[in-house]
Amino acid sequence: MTRNTVARIASSAALVLLFAGFAVANLMSWHKTGRPVGIGTTVLEAFTACLFIVRKPARITSQRVAAWVAAPIGTFGMLLARPIPNPHSGPAGLAEMIQLCGVMLALAALAGLGRSFALVAADRGLKTEGLYRLVRHPVYASYLVAYLGYAAENPSARNLALLAAATAAQLVRIREEERVLGSETAYSAYCTRVRYRLVPYVY
Repeated sequence: MTRNTVARIASSAALVLLFAGFAVANLMSWHKTGRPVGIGTTVLEAFTACLFIVRKPARITSQRVAAWVAAPIGTFGMLLARPIPNPHSGPAGLAEMIQLCGVMLALAALAGLGRSFALVAADRGLKTEGLYRLVRHPVYASYLVAYLGYAAENPSARNLALLAAATAAQLVRIREEERVLGSETAYSAYCTRVRYRLVPYVY
């Protein structure tokens, strides 16, 4: 068994354990309170975990430390978030809607990405269709909306700190991915057509 195979199995197992802890915590909260706390984010993380396991090999993968540190924090850091015991009913309803909106956008972006999903900044082929016509990183944009909804639904120092860390890591991932792809003529042309990374007319 090669080192890459061992690393892939180990990382997949760690991801399954993280996701299981997150899912169980939210499902138990749902059972106790009758409110589907975090259900949207749980579905999103399950889909992301599946893509991570079946992703195809990259042509080029960044070897920079920043890329390798930011990737797991940005992708799976919020799996350490937990629901709070007694969320307020009013804001939580709006927060759940924000979360579900982010989840639906993320699922659409991830479906377009398919097996080209990458954890560490890598070249697994250029995607320019669907939501990629609007911004260059629709998956990250959608994740941040979903995570913001979860943190608003479950406001705690822990969850807000994880949201801040995940957001910072996603910004680093954007920089590292564009560093990897920047030498390609096709990607330069794509950046000319699609100017914004996360939010149209903002960033």
